[in-house]
Amino acid sequence: MYRGYPVSVLIIGRGRSIVDKAVATLRENGFEAAGVTADEDAVRLLAAGGVGALVIGGGVGPASRERLAGLARPAGAEVIHGRVGRGGIRRYVRRHLIPELRRLRSS
Repeated sequence: MYRGYPVSVLIIGRGRSIVDKAVATLRENGFEAAGVTADEDAVRLLAAGGVGALVIGGGVGPASRERLAGLARPAGAEVIHGRVGRGGIRRYVRRHLIPELRRLRSS
């Protein structure tokens, strides 16, 4: 549980404002989501269960990516390595992340 609700999508990134925008966009589109900027917060939420997908943002370094992905998979979470291209975070979430999450949800 995270702030009283199960987390189906957990986003970790290094920029609070980007993480917050990504989480807000997911929630606007019907996803239960939470966002963190510290590895230990992500580790704690993964260990608690209920995370269906971990999105690792582009600013997260290689060592953290490897560690978090290694913890997510045994916890039953799919791992998505996020990136932001042209158009900003909201556009990326709508055009790329949401379709990927829906594909994972239906498989």
